[in-house]
Amino acid sequence: MRLITNLEWSKEAFDERLRFKTEPVKRVDPILQQLAVDLLEEMYNLNAIGLAANQVGLRMRLCVIDPAYMQGEKMPIAMFNPEVVEHGEDFFVSPEGCLSLPDVGVRVNRFRNTKVKFLGLDGKEYTIQDDNSLLSSVIQHEIDHLDGVIMTDRVPDAAEVHYKNTQSS
Repeated sequence: MRLITNLEWSKEAFDERLRFKTEPVKRVDPILQQLAVDLLEEMYNLNAIGLAANQVGLRMRLCVIDPAYMQGEKMPIAMFNPEVVEHGEDFFVSPEGCLSLPDVGVRVNRFRNTKVKFLGLDGKEYTIQDDNSLLSSVIQHEIDHLDGVIMTDRVPDAAEVHYKNTQSS
């Protein structure tokens, strides 16, 4: 798996690789289960708490998260076809970073109350409801990736993002 970053690609090439809506998974089979496990392993190798499939060149609607990893614990969640099915009207400010934009940190308005449904590693449907926590912001961040949205799209003032020189990609 090769992480897609702004430091490696021109803006056009970066956008082509990340700014698209991923394809839903029809059924979680052993091949997709192993892919999710590999994605989790890559996330841990990158010392991260979330990773979307399209960040490593996959076009499927899959992301993995583990906010507990910040506290030295592991509570991994693989999410196939995640979607926010309910959210409140209140927001909170979430300081965020992104593996695909390694030199950028921004403050993003995220929904305070969210309810997300997804298929788990076992293919069963699950729901997570969260209020104002790291878990909620990580899930929203990764779902954004799967929808072709990058965290800098969510800030009112444009964040400065540098890309690899266009001549060399």
